[in-house]
Amino acid sequence: MNYTRDDLFSVAKRYNNTKRNYLIVNKKQSKYLPTKPSDTWEMVSALVKKAEGVDTDKQTLVIGFAETATALGHLFTDHFRKAYYLTTTRENLGNSKCIEFREEHSHVVEQRLYYGELENAIKNAGDFSQVIFVDDEFTTGNTLRNLVTELLKAVPALTKCNKFAVTVVDRISSENRLKLEELGIKVYSLLAFSDDNFSEQVKHIRVFEPLDTCLRKSETISDFIKQQEVKQGNNARLGFWCSFGIEERALAQSLYEQYKEEIKNVDKVLVLGTEEFMSVPIYFAQEIESHQKEVVCHSTARRPIGVNNTLAKYPITKGYKLPSFYDVERLSYLYHMEHYDLIFILTDSKSIPKETIKAMSYLMSIYKNYNTRLIQFK
Repeated sequence: MNYTRDDLFSVAKRYNNTKRNYLIVNKKQSKYLPTKPSDTWEMVSALVKKAEGVDTDKQTLVIGFAETATALGHLFTDHFRKAYYLTTTRENLGNSKCIEFREEHSHVVEQRLYYGELENAIKNAGDFSQVIFVDDEFTTGNTLRNLVTELLKAVPALTKCNKFAVTVVDRISSENRLKLEELGIKVYSLLAFSDDNFSEQVKHIRVFEPLDTCLRKSETISDFIKQQEVKQGNNARLGFWCSFGIEERALAQSLYEQYKEEIKNVDKVLVLGTEEFMSVPIYFAQEIESHQKEVVCHSTARRPIGVNNTLAKYPITKGYKLPSFYDVERLSYLYHMEHYDLIFILTDSKSIPKETIKAMSYLMSIYKNYNTRLIQFK
């Protein structure tokens, strides 16, 4: 499928970010905007077809960029016979081997990639034929170069691999593309252009901060969200082997079987991920959709985006801030909440702060989303 700019994204204004004032909001990514899972899968499948030099039969390392492309990378591996999937992360996992690199324009500059388990994978299964870096957008390619430079120092066995970068939107200049070629990286994308001026486009747009759902100590709200714990062995921040998405689909089917009677009796379903934990929610949403149910998927995010509900075609018309599922001391954001007959919130947070549950309960009560299930993967 050939996508146009209007098909794939709109441009929003970042809230209080002086380094880069605009943000490309992907319409089909299941991140900021509620998205049909079939639309997300169709976009990723088109991206795989665009990557003509990639061999899906070879042993492959795929690395997805946090936060927004962790699911894109995972869904990309769904097309491979044998792939090792690993994501960058902004989470601190302790003493595991990691490299640190910078995403200069981001609201959270520091990124990490934990490579200890990757080294073990190479020892046990042999060298990779190719390594593929997946992101939703490359603007300058600087973050990609920063990661690749540090990764090749830490894991020199990857130096001889074929290297590819795949992205939905490629805005890399000719000069920066040459720098990537010097590292042996070939770029594939669904859209490639450099004739934009998004910074000027959003410069004079007046935006507002997402609304606060953080409750004061004196305020109370009934916690009606039903919670369940599920064991999950795979951790994309450390890496794991996957093959044609077999294990992920089995997990999604198992979840559906647990909740199929509830799902059958409703019309409109939301599956909501949390920050970097996005791919399992999309697999689950796809399973629900396969049973002819109306379902959409998106995620909380660490990125604050300006809200404007009066400007035509502006993508973010409502948003809320709440304590992160992973750290009560930091904020996360949720955009475009609506009323649904049934909501599943999926997270891999080891310990969900009580304040987050209260804030989410309050937000759900605004839209009368009293039929909400929280599934915690441990």
